[in-house]
Amino acid sequence: MSNVAGANASREEEIAFLAIEQVLGVDIKLADAGAGDKKPDGSWVYPGSQQRTAIVEVTSPPAAELMVKWARAKKEGRPQFESGSIPLRLNELAEVCAEMLAEDWARENIDKLLAQPADERHLFLFARLYKDGGHYFYRLSDSYGDGITEHVDDLTLPMGISDVWFRGRAQRDLRQPNGRAQLRLARFQAKAGWRRYVVWIEELHLPSVNRRIADDEVPADQRLPRNRSVKPAGG
Repeated sequence: MSNVAGANASREEEIAFLAIEQVLGVDIKLADAGAGDKKPDGSWVYPGSQQRTAIVEVTSPPAAELMVKWARAKKEGRPQFESGSIPLRLNELAEVCAEMLAEDWARENIDKLLAQPADERHLFLFARLYKDGGHYFYRLSDSYGDGITEHVDDLTLPMGISDVWFRGRAQRDLRQPNGRAQLRLARFQAKAGWRRYVVWIEELHLPSVNRRIADDEVPADQRLPRNRSVKPAGG
């Protein structure tokens, strides 16, 4: 994903940034403002004396065709839906992830990360479609309590990539429809394996939804997303 100079993060980027910040305790800056597709989306420096740097790219499997279809359905007052079947791939989630990371759209984003110097390079994946990753991301990140957990093998990440995040199921507090939502995450670290997290995302801290796809139930003046743009030198 990319941004013009002076822009705030997109909605999907902001969700990713807020989630990573809660897990890692860092402060993420928008890294690609004014750089088009040349730089990753976010960057941060870990607190402490070592000054370890990290960058992140937020992306998803392509879904442009469906987004156009949904925009047309909204304009015409028709329901929006997905169609098609989803292979179960039980106990094959690692293989699903490996196949996804080998696709052209993923490789392009991985190459973007590898082109920049950093101590850590993170790829944050979300899915706009249930059948094109969403179903599998839910299973990667869901917690089963004391029940049986689906087995997930370790991944072999491309050299130079330290972490891959998978955005899973979100559940909004029904008592506060415009309040916060619980978000589940799965994260694979090259040095530590799989981790799962639960974070909370405040709706008012996010940019508006895509109004071509859905109506925004939150008044624009109530939204207060952070300005993450890094000021240019001398600015």
